Amino acid sequence: MARMFMSSVVMVVLLAAPTPAPAPAPAPAPAQAKTWRVTGSDVTFELSPKDLRALRGGKEVFGLRSREKDFLSNFEPDPDTDTPPDMSNWEGFESYRVLSVVGSWVSYESSNSGYTGGAHPYAHEGYVTRDVSKDTGGFSLLDVFAEKDVLKALKADGFVRKHIQDEAAFTKARTVQAMLESLEPGEDCVGFSSGLDAVKSAVAFHHLEANKVAVRIAFSYDNEACRGNKFVVGVLLPLPVALRPAFERAAKREEGFLMKDAKAAGAPTVEFSWEPSDAKKP
Repeated sequence: MARMFMSSVVMVVLLAAPTPAPAPAPAPAPAQAKTWRVTGSDVTFELSPKDLRALRGGKEVFGLRSREKDFLSNFEPDPDTDTPPDMSNWEGFESYRVLSVVGSWVSYESSNSGYTGGAHPYAHEGYVTRDVSKDTGGFSLLDVFAEKDVLKALKADGFVRKHIQDEAAFTKARTVQAMLESLEPGEDCVGFSSGLDAVKSAVAFHHLEANKVAVRIAFSYDNEACRGNKFVVGVLLPLPVALRPAFERAAKREEGFLMKDAKAAGAPTVEFSWEPSDAKKP
């Protein structure tokens, strides 16, 4: 009987014992710096958690962190001005988020906002693509993809079609510019009137789908009452044979990366800010 009683006590103790806490999940590995040379060019990229740089002949031709000096110069009083402006209520913010790198093309989201006097603050957000193999950095989607394919994809997009103002002109349009002129801003205030520049260079490359590439185009706002807004349209474009190797290398993250893999690739975001030195801290 005593043996049975002791067995019961042991069982109760075992059942009442607390369940051991699960071992904590291992911390994610920190993003690693990576360097690659763009096939068939003299461009080398250096990617780190804090910056993306492109170099040619050892000289930086593109960078994000190096832009801080120019940003801060916007808040330096003009030495040639007798009466410097009152900057006690000024502030500024600027950020760059890398979206994709394909060959020598770098796409990033640029955002800036603040107040430097005047009637109202400023704010802008959009996409930018640069070709770092060119001294000017110039890039146009319409130079590397057939305009008829870009036009066809935009005409088929539901968001674009929602803003048709002149149906006949929209149908007859044979260029992107003519198609944009047939659209209206709508209640959401889309900047189609200045949208040709967006179609040319406010783009990023999202993913590959069969023999097509998904492109994101960021349209800006129509007027200052809508400042700070952007509108991203996604289209699928046939991928020219000559561009396939570069896009396939980016899709495999061998040379660059596509937008869908930006986080996994460790694409950096760089931020700058300014406020008066005597600004009150929270």
